[in-house]
Amino acid sequence: MEQRTILEHRKPLQWGEQDPNRLKNTPVGMWAWLWQRISALAIIFFLALHLTLTYKPIIQFLLLMSVTFHAVLGLRVILLDFNIINVKYQKALIAGLGATGILMIAIIWTGIY
Repeated sequence: MEQRTILEHRKPLQWGEQDPNRLKNTPVGMWAWLWQRISALAIIFFLALHLTLTYKPIIQFLLLMSVTFHAVLGLRVILLDFNIINVKYQKALIAGLGATGILMIAIIWTGIY
């Protein structure tokens, strides 16, 4: 006698209905891509502020943070694209590069001020 497994499917979403599991099911790579684009816009904004309001430490710090964040996510892309790091270690890669970025911000900032 054959056993059949019954597959359960959720009902399709209706027009305008939101998927309640959308945020938790979004891959970490998509979030990294989105935040890198946002940091690029922040770099442009803080660079314009830095050029108009020179020698303001808070603007310099925010520019340094956004450039470092953007660079860390860029390094993630390079390491994954050249298969230096396997994609299954992506979360650990983001955590390690994030910690390295925070360390670099601290070293640069204490060297400047």
